[in-house]
Amino acid sequence: MAVKSHLVNYLSVARSKAREIPALIRDRKKRWWVILPTLVAVLGIAGGTYYGLAHASSTSKQSTLQTATARIGDIALSASGTGTLQPANEIELGFGTSGRLTRLDAKVGGKVKEGQLLAELDNTSQQIQYQQAKRNLAELTSAAAVAQAQEDLANAMSDVYTTKNTLVYLISPDVFYWEQQVADQQKVADQLKAQAGSPPSSDEQKTIDEAAARLKYFEDSLAGSKLRYEKTYVPNNFTVIERDLKSHTSTKTVEAPTDASIAAAEAAYTVAQAGVQEAQWYLDALNGKDIPDDATGANLTALETAQLDLKSADAGLKATQIYAPLSGTVMSVDAQLGDTVSASVIMVVGDLSKLCLKTYVDESDYSMFKAGNAARIVFDALPDQTFTGKVIQVDPELDTSSGSAVVSGLVQLDPTDADLLMGMGASVEIIAGQAQNAVIIPVDALHEYAQGKYSVFVIQNGKLTVRNVEVGLKDLVNAEIKSGLEAGDVVSTGITETKQ
Repeated sequence: MAVKSHLVNYLSVARSKAREIPALIRDRKKRWWVILPTLVAVLGIAGGTYYGLAHASSTSKQSTLQTATARIGDIALSASGTGTLQPANEIELGFGTSGRLTRLDAKVGGKVKEGQLLAELDNTSQQIQYQQAKRNLAELTSAAAVAQAQEDLANAMSDVYTTKNTLVYLISPDVFYWEQQVADQQKVADQLKAQAGSPPSSDEQKTIDEAAARLKYFEDSLAGSKLRYEKTYVPNNFTVIERDLKSHTSTKTVEAPTDASIAAAEAAYTVAQAGVQEAQWYLDALNGKDIPDDATGANLTALETAQLDLKSADAGLKATQIYAPLSGTVMSVDAQLGDTVSASVIMVVGDLSKLCLKTYVDESDYSMFKAGNAARIVFDALPDQTFTGKVIQVDPELDTSSGSAVVSGLVQLDPTDADLLMGMGASVEIIAGQAQNAVIIPVDALHEYAQGKYSVFVIQNGKLTVRNVEVGLKDLVNAEIKSGLEAGDVVSTGITETKQ
């Protein structure tokens, strides 16, 4: 009886494994992760075999052990789809305005270079506007204009010097100095308060208090300087002596500066400072330096207006022209010389040096359609040729244009000398994984004893032994064995029953 013979072998294996258990139990590190799989395997072998024997003895059928030999071969996981050939980079071109087409240097199938003028509308008025704007800006930025701006800055700085001296004379150097200190420190204190949290942290509050203390010191110093101004400075600098020649007498009168005269001097000084700033901004702009967005000044405004006018004129001129954005091939042209065209697409240019297939695969194969995966392509018109490529893009949403939801993306074709036409249909096979010259066995021989862990029954000298294996790729029929088996090993794929 063949089944009895196999039962003896199974029980022999079970007894052998059972004898190993006491020794393994004493090793805490190996106690569970080794013993549990062994127990499961032993019990499975004994129970399964017992059931097979009992079942075989209660029927008129005979059990036969099925085997397979591990072999060297190739295995691949793939998904099939369809694709349509198109350029990797294709751009639609049109004018930015309407008009009469007066130039067309593009024909279908023709080669173009990046930056080449392909088409142009009647743009006489746009050319005139552009030239005028260009000339106006050139005059404002000429060497003479820069020299004049430098002179204006020097004059503005001279005005600052004059108005400052006048103000200092009227209010005294001491008062002028402390007024400046108070104004600067007030800005610092206000900035610290604005930057602090609500409420301020202990460190922030300490900094604020220190700034307030300095401000108080400056304010006290200013108050003291104003007292000295009234008692000493004014009498020493603004006493007017009037002499009477007849009586040979003189009269001294103190004529202190009026509030109006001081206010006028302060205003003149402020205006002079602003003039220096505006002159500096204008000169910086002429020299191509960065200036603040809130910079002001009549000269600066005129310069910026001229720059904007030139940009506007240039945009208007370019709207009447079409330049090739890339080197490639003209795919289509939808206009002729003399036609009146609108602001719409009139030609398409594509880069045929790199070709792609717009590819669609079933939603169930999404896990295999990943960027970087290899692809095999067979065009409907060239069924005897196989081309290669790789997935370069997977669209982020399902495509439902065909009435059913499918995954879409781009497969880039490897360089080829084949004469291909855009729009050609093809069958596309996406390779999700492949192994060549690998050890392969049927998936029916695998027994999963833990998550992702497998064992097989190997037949050696007419007996079955359990062996753990490392599994790689698996399809519906075969599995790649990375370790645990060698080509030529015989494994069990199960038991079949035949009539006696």
